[in-house]
Amino acid sequence: MAEAKRAGEQFLKKFAGASAEPHDDEAGLTREHGSNAQAFALSVVFKDRRRRHTFPWSMYGGHEWTDDGDIETIAVLFGERGCIVRGYRFASLDRDLSLGKRASIREHTKAQVESMLAGEGDEPIILSVETFPPFPELVASLKGEEHP
Repeated sequence: MAEAKRAGEQFLKKFAGASAEPHDDEAGLTREHGSNAQAFALSVVFKDRRRRHTFPWSMYGGHEWTDDGDIETIAVLFGERGCIVRGYRFASLDRDLSLGKRASIREHTKAQVESMLAGEGDEPIILSVETFPPFPELVASLKGEEHP
């Protein structure tokens, strides 16, 4: 593995000149893999685990966190798409969204929600996630069909 890395560095220097420095640090990790790395996209995973919607952070347009009494809501915009997340304990979710560091949001099952509410902690509890426009509408638009 180390030999392949050195060969790659030599290849880079051949075309970039002798003064070119490799982009990897001493540990062999690029700087974007550090503890403060930005996530590439936000992936929403639904309870049924059969649906996953992904939103690129490059399209992030902002979010708004509201507390509707018992349930907290965060609406997140990505270009012309977005998602609405409902649940509890959203302080860390709000922070991660503000920094672009959240890689996924997973809806929790009823059993998971009950277990998390009974325990201590500050991990966000996700009751539901709604994405918009709805996925079938996006597919119809790509096909050039009328929206239902």
